[in-house]
Amino acid sequence: MAKKKKKKKSGLGGKLLGLLLALALAAGAFQLGWHFGAQSTRFTGNILLVNEAHPLPADYVPEALVNLYEQRHSFRMASSEIYLTRETYEAMERMFHAAEEAGMNGYIVTSGYRSYERQAEVYAENGAGKAQKPGASEHQTGLAFDVTVETSAGFESTPQYGWLITHAHEYGFIQRYPANKADITGISYEPWHYRYVGVEAATRMRQTGQTLEEFVESMG
Repeated sequence: MAKKKKKKKSGLGGKLLGLLLALALAAGAFQLGWHFGAQSTRFTGNILLVNEAHPLPADYVPEALVNLYEQRHSFRMASSEIYLTRETYEAMERMFHAAEEAGMNGYIVTSGYRSYERQAEVYAENGAGKAQKPGASEHQTGLAFDVTVETSAGFESTPQYGWLITHAHEYGFIQRYPANKADITGISYEPWHYRYVGVEAATRMRQTGQTLEEFVESMG
């Protein structure tokens, strides 16, 4: 009986050891996802880095795309066929509603999600330097949009731009291609292009002056 009892304890100890090892492995895997990778779960909204060095596969389609025209919106649209992920749309709607409350009106969203095939057409129409290659465009993520207002000058000269660049991070957005950062982003200044990364990440990037490339690199 004593030997049998000892055997049971040994079996129980083995199970406990196995459970502890499994928990340790799970914790390790979580920490890797927490700290490293372009799709880190550390911040609200996946920190997905897309550029020529980190292209999306041809079959990539973001989840939960919504048609902006069919949603409530505090902004105008250049087309009834503009899509974004739901999370991006909801953050954008909060942002433009706040702008409206502050007396900043007239924002026109001109572009959102593009498929791989559509981006290939845009690239063929505009060429290198004016459009990204298919797979390398942020528009394929469903997390980015272009915006403007009715103006005879550039968007960056308007008060609406001033409000957006000051407050975008509060809603999880960054100006993806800032001035004087083309050597890092690979893209010239685009004051109209905004990318959703989540409030915490956007706030950190604003505080440090980092581009998305620099931010992701600093995370591991």
